[in-house]
Amino acid sequence: MQAKTSPEGGRGNSKIASARQKPLFDPQVVAAALAKRLPRDLPVAVRVSGRAKNVVLRMLPGRGLEVVAPAGVGARSLEQAIDARRDWITAVCDKLAAEGLVARPSQTFARPTRLVLTAFDREWGVSYAARELTGCRLTVRGPGEVAVSGAVDQPAAVAGVLAAFCRDRAEGLLRAALAEVSRESGLAYAGATIRAQRTRWGSCTAKGRISLNFTLAFLPWELCRLVLYHELCHTVELNHSSRFWDLLERHVPGCRALDARLSAARHHLPGWLGAAE
Repeated sequence: MQAKTSPEGGRGNSKIASARQKPLFDPQVVAAALAKRLPRDLPVAVRVSGRAKNVVLRMLPGRGLEVVAPAGVGARSLEQAIDARRDWITAVCDKLAAEGLVARPSQTFARPTRLVLTAFDREWGVSYAARELTGCRLTVRGPGEVAVSGAVDQPAAVAGVLAAFCRDRAEGLLRAALAEVSRESGLAYAGATIRAQRTRWGSCTAKGRISLNFTLAFLPWELCRLVLYHELCHTVELNHSSRFWDLLERHVPGCRALDARLSAARHHLPGWLGAAE
């Protein structure tokens, strides 16, 4: 879930151009100041991006608010972005709270007892055992059971092995699904990569190589399927022109409505996943 607010001065601001790679503030200090301006009690993280053209607010389920700032933009612009989107922040927080996915600054890490790859109807129970180990290890106990042992009181260590397991399982499932959708649609691709992407569900190069975010496996199948068709259609139309949307609509009727759901689909991702990043 995200909202965009233009940085001060617009694209032509010479100060932004001259300081494109140089942050004008300490992100941690500014994040603490922004948290005090929020209409809800939430963790805030500030990230400076040389690729961003606008201030972007992202509500990350289980993690809080991420503020992405273009390099060269001052802290005042971030404050203005927060103030301008107070109603949006309130509405999204209330929605996530109703689903049990809102984060709190004092929130403790909750170890999951189940891993569910919703798109492919795959599920594993998770058990934990504290051991004198550095980090954690994950062992597959059976078709639907895994065990995590080691420093199970360390959120990053636990989330890291769980994310690695899910990514490994998701890779095979997504590769097979993409190949099947390609056969069904007649849309060919040159190759596929499955990885962890921060903001994108998928992408396609001019040479027809498709990259998919492994977290697609956590989404409902209809949204995962939409992304597969979306990227395959980019092998024909490498843009988002009307021709692209007409092509996607022929393969996925109602694709625009599904795309609107996809833009707000990060609440389907498990809250523990953020601790692995």
